[in-house]
Amino acid sequence: MINKNEIIKLREKQRVYHFPNNETVVLNNVVELIVRESGTHRVKTEDKKLHVIPTGWIHIEINEEEWTV
Repeated sequence: MINKNEIIKLREKQRVYHFPNNETVVLNNVVELIVRESGTHRVKTEDKKLHVIPTGWIHIEINEEEWTV
């Protein structure tokens, strides 16, 4: 289980958040993830950009060779 507000180190090639109405947010080269108590995701990419993904997404698609369920 993920501890809220804990930094999770990742090496994802791509992470795609799917929202209602066929809207998507595509993030490449994801290196860190924090899941807030509110459900908001704070994501850092390899280029050191920070992204805030609000709650309301309905699906996450992850492209990573080493990722397991």
